[in-house]
Amino acid sequence: MKKITLIVWVTILATFCVFIVYPICANKVPDPLDFKPLTPQVFAGLIGWLFAISLFVERAVEVVVLVFRDSQADLLDEAAARATKAVALLAGAAASKEAMDAAIKDANTAHDQKIIYRAETKEIALLVGFVFGIFVSLAGVRALHGLLSDSTPTGTLFTVADIVVTGAMLAGGSEGIHRMANAFTSFMDSLSAQADASQKRATDAMKKTP
Repeated sequence: MKKITLIVWVTILATFCVFIVYPICANKVPDPLDFKPLTPQVFAGLIGWLFAISLFVERAVEVVVLVFRDSQADLLDEAAARATKAVALLAGAAASKEAMDAAIKDANTAHDQKIIYRAETKEIALLVGFVFGIFVSLAGVRALHGLLSDSTPTGTLFTVADIVVTGAMLAGGSEGIHRMANAFTSFMDSLSAQADASQKRATDAMKKTP
């Protein structure tokens, strides 16, 4: 897993150098983009279909991970359960301290192995999800492009950034997209409340003016 993680970080660093450092050094940085007004309707429409697609990606990742990792996870769960049961039996039988220490050590080892395996599985699932997200984004699903005005020209750098960002969003799953929607809703509600309060203060001030 450490080797896989190293490969991922090297790929990210290479991508950063190619698509960010080089355009800056070559003075080929694109002009600022023209975004459409970000209304709740626009954001809800964008987040809505991203949420739906992320559900499909999540299910596909689950199937791939289950095929390759589920059987070993069941064996580790069973081993941890047996080790825990052995400790309980020895404790009830008033076993010697040496036997109890050995059983507790075996139980801790089995538990640690299960935790490590689950952590590795989560990392694999995230990598698989990112690959699937990039593939889906290459097929045409783009998050950032939906925020631009219809007549805004986009270059290669923006397209690459859109693909990477969309792939990462889809890899994060539907829960992350749902949190984004909640954060945006809370932000818009706060702005609306502040605007209403300001309008009320201005109305009250006008009424008090002779």
